[in-house]
Formats: sequence, structure tokens, C-alpha cells
Amino acid sequence: MPACPTAGPSTVAVLIFAAAFGALGVAQAASTVPVPVPIAPRTLARIVLLDVVRAGDRTIAVGEQGYIAISDDQGKTWRRAATPTEATLTAVYFVDTEHGWAVGHQSVILHSNDGGITWQRQSAPQTAVTLLDVWFMNTRHGIAVGAHGAFFRTDDGGNSWHAQVILNGEDRHLNAIAGGVDGKVFIAGEDGLLYGSNDGGTTWIRRKTPYEGSYFGVLRLAAHEVLIFGLRGHILRSSDDGVTWRESRSNSSASLLGGGWVGSKTVVLGGRVGTVLISRDRGKTFSRLASSIRNDYAAVLPLAARSVLLVGQGGPVLSRLSDD
Repeated sequence: MPACPTAGPSTVAVLIFAAAFGALGVAQAASTVPVPVPIAPRTLARIVLLDVVRAGDRTIAVGEQGYIAISDDQGKTWRRAATPTEATLTAVYFVDTEHGWAVGHQSVILHSNDGGITWQRQSAPQTAVTLLDVWFMNTRHGIAVGAHGAFFRTDDGGNSWHAQVILNGEDRHLNAIAGGVDGKVFIAGEDGLLYGSNDGGTTWIRRKTPYEGSYFGVLRLAAHEVLIFGLRGHILRSSDDGVTWRESRSNSSASLLGGGWVGSKTVVLGGRVGTVLISRDRGKTFSRLASSIRNDYAAVLPLAARSVLLVGQGGPVLSRLSDD
């Protein structure tokens, strides 16, 4: 989070969501739902969702009180999947159409091998920490990161997780991780923190960035292109694997919490007070999508047919992207 004293307390974006809205009720406890069941829109609107991904043609969102919602029609209708926890889930990642992982508070790590229909709790780290993001290079090798420098890796599909220290004694939140099958991985965090790896996360190099506030998200756009974004609308873009950076123009000061990209050029970012930013030039410049909705968006998923799915407060929101 920010080094500047005027930027506010040093907290994590998803922790803000959980603290602010964690008291909201859900229709049923996760442990009482045996199979995915339809979710009424007004029920889902009361759930704070913190991340959303695609697994083939299926859309999967996670959030407070162990909530996992799945959609097979690009977010128009939803079903709730059974989960073995009521802990807030902060992130979800699928490495293919079947195998996915979700992480969250209390060191919770869940795994699905059937496209998100059912979930099993894996052997979590013994230390109770808040995990904020998860990434897998393949079905065996993965990394989970979180608050206060939490870093855990697995080499057996999550059957066992091992702690690793990469912060050299610093107490900093690791907010987001993104990587590719080429083994290049990036971790973004508070106080301008950015780490890069070229070997799938075995070794890490600290990367300098020109902004000392918190980064809440990181995207890999291509072989050497990386985008990081976060507090007060700051967006930085690199074309050389994070060695040098340039600030992207957005004309927005709202904190950005999630993002995604589709096609060869389009990037979409979402954040506080209904902010949705669109770039048509691979993240060099952004324009704001006009909307009357003022909800905070925690995650963004670009879809086909020039639309985007936004999750956060108020349940999932489908929004049409403007034409070029």
C-alpha cells in the first residue's frame, strides 16, 4: 500500500471489501448446498464477489462466506456450487477447463477438477493468513500469495504447499500474481512492490517501479508486455518484462482493483465508485466507460460479443463495450 502518508491506511483492496461488506447475509451456508443450485438475481446482488474467471465456456466467480457462483451463459444466469468453507474467497484461477483453485481468508485453498462444479479443501499452510491471489503454470506447479508477504508454492497440484520467503524481512502485502506457460511470473503489492521471475517462480528479482503506492493488479499482455495498476488510478506499462515503465493515461483517480484483456489490443480495468476503463492500444491509453452504477468493482472479465462482466458490490454486472 502507499508510502505517501496522504494515501490512507496501509490495507489491501480485497480486505477493504471483506471488512466493509462481510456482514452481509447469504441465503444458505455453503456446507448445506449439495449440488449447484440456481441463484436468484436479488440473492446474488447481496453477495460481494471478489474475483471472476473463465474455464472454457463456463464463468466462475468467488466471494464472501465461501461463495462460488458458476454461469454457463456468460453471466446471464448463475448457480451456486457447494464449498467446504465459509471463509471469504478472494481469488480464483483455472489452468484449463477442468482444473482450478480458489484461495482466501484463514489460509483456505480449494481445488476443483470438474470445471468448478465441486470443490475440495486442500492441505493449506498451517499459518492462518489471508491469501489474496493464486496462479498455476500447469496442473502441478502453482503459487498462492497474500497479506504480510505470504508466499506458498506447490509442485504436486496443491496436495502440499510450502512457504517461501521473497521479501527479505519486509512486511508487505503481495496483492496479485500473473504468469504464463513460458515461466515468466510477476507479483505486485503494496508500496510500489513488484517482483519478477523467469523460471516459474523458483527465483525472484525485485523490479523498480516509478510509483510508491500500492498495486492491486498485474496483467501479462504478451511475451514482454506487463501492466500493473492500483491506488489512485495509477497504471504503468512495460514492454521489456518490467525493466522500464511508462505511465498510461487514464484521466481517472479512482483506485483500480481488477482487470483483464481480450483480443490483441483491448484491456479493461475496473475499480472504485463504478470505474471501468478501456484501452484499445494494449494499455497505452485508457478511456472511461460511461455508467450510472457506482458500485465498487473488484474484478473484471472481458467476454465475447464486445461485453464485460464486472463483479464486486451488488452482484455480477454485464456491460457492453463501446465500438472502436
